[in-house]
Amino acid sequence: MARKDGTVRIARLWDTDSRRLTRRSMLRSMAFFALAAQGATACAISEAPPRNASGATNTKASNNVAENRLNFFNWTDYIAKDTIPGFEKESGIGVTYDNFSSNDELEAKIATGAPGYDLVVPSDNFLRRFVRTNLVRPLDHDLLPNLKNLERRFREADYDPGNRFSVPWAWGTTGLAYSRSQLGTEVTGFDAYDLPAARGRSIVLDEARDGMGLGLLALGYDPNTKDAQQIEEATRYLLDLKKKIGQITSDVVEPLTSGQTPLAQVYSGDAFQAKDTNPDLEYVIPEEGGLTYVDLLCVPATAPHAENAHRFIDYILRPDVGAELANTIRYGSANTAAKPMIDKELLDNPMVYPPADVLAKLPFTKDLGPDVEARYADAWTKVKTG
Repeated sequence: MARKDGTVRIARLWDTDSRRLTRRSMLRSMAFFALAAQGATACAISEAPPRNASGATNTKASNNVAENRLNFFNWTDYIAKDTIPGFEKESGIGVTYDNFSSNDELEAKIATGAPGYDLVVPSDNFLRRFVRTNLVRPLDHDLLPNLKNLERRFREADYDPGNRFSVPWAWGTTGLAYSRSQLGTEVTGFDAYDLPAARGRSIVLDEARDGMGLGLLALGYDPNTKDAQQIEEATRYLLDLKKKIGQITSDVVEPLTSGQTPLAQVYSGDAFQAKDTNPDLEYVIPEEGGLTYVDLLCVPATAPHAENAHRFIDYILRPDVGAELANTIRYGSANTAAKPMIDKELLDNPMVYPPADVLAKLPFTKDLGPDVEARYADAWTKVKTG
C-alpha cells in the first residue's frame, strides 16, 4: 500500500479495477492537533442555514444550485464499485467523486467553503469539531425515510445523538494484526511487542489518539482520559516501546501482506484486506481493549446541492446498497436492514462485529476539547521525535 502524500486524489469510480477495495488507512495528520494546541474553535465559513430553537433547520434541505450534480469527498479506496453508478442511474444525478487521506485535509477543504462539496465523510471524533465550528448543517430527516434502517447503537451514539448531523458510512475497531507462523504463537495483547520475532519489525499507527490509546490501554487507563499524569505515563511507555518496534506508520497493509511486518496495530478493515492476500494473518482485539471509530456522511454548511446529498444518503441507507458497501470494504455496517444480505462469513466474524462484552471494551474516540487534545498532540510529538 503506497503512502498517501496528503494531496487530493481525483478518482472516478469507473477507473478503479475489479479488486476488492478498502480504505487502506486512516491517516490523520498532525495539522489538527496543531490547531488544537492553538485553541482553535472556529473557522470562517459561509453562512449556514438558519436553525430554530431545537437546532433543526427551518426549511427543507434544498439545492442552492439548480442542477443534477453531487460533489462527494470521501476517503480513498472506501466504496463499492457499483455504488455511484447505481445512484447515478436511478437518480439522474451526476456524481463528481474526489478522495482525501486525512480528516485534517477534509477540514481544511470544507472550512474555506471553496470546493463546493455536497457530501463529506469525517470520522466521529472530528464530527463534534465540525458541529462546533458550523462546518456541517443539520440533516432534514423528512428526506431520509430509510433512516429507520440504522442500528439503535448508531442512532443513540454520543457523538451525534439522534443523527442530527450525520449518518454512518462504516465503522471499525483498532486492534493487532499478526503473522501466526512468524511469531510462533497466538497473540492476545500488547505484550506481543516483546516477542523476539516482533522486535524491530512491528508497527504502531501514526495517529495521536490511536497511538496514545495503545499506551493508555496497556497501562490499564481509559483511552479517552483527560488525566495529565496518565497521559505522561503513557508517553513514557510508548517511548520505551519505540525502542522495540520497527516503525510508526499508518501504511500497514503492504508490510503485513509481504511478510515484512509480523505484528502491527491496525484498523480492522485494513487487517481483513491484508488477510485476503496473506491468509497467514490474524486480527485480534487486544485483551486490554481498543477503540471503535465511525466514519460519517455529513452535508457541509456550504453545500450547493444539499437536497441531492440527502438523496444519496437515503440511497446508501437502503438494505441492498448498504450490504454491497459492507461486503466490498469489509468494515462493519450500521444498517440493520442490510444484515441479511451481508456475507455470512463477514457478519459472523466477531472481529468485524464484536459481541456486546467485547464492544464494552471498545469505546468511541471522544472529542476531549482543545486543551486536552493539545496535551495529546504534545505527547505524541514527544513519542515520535524522542
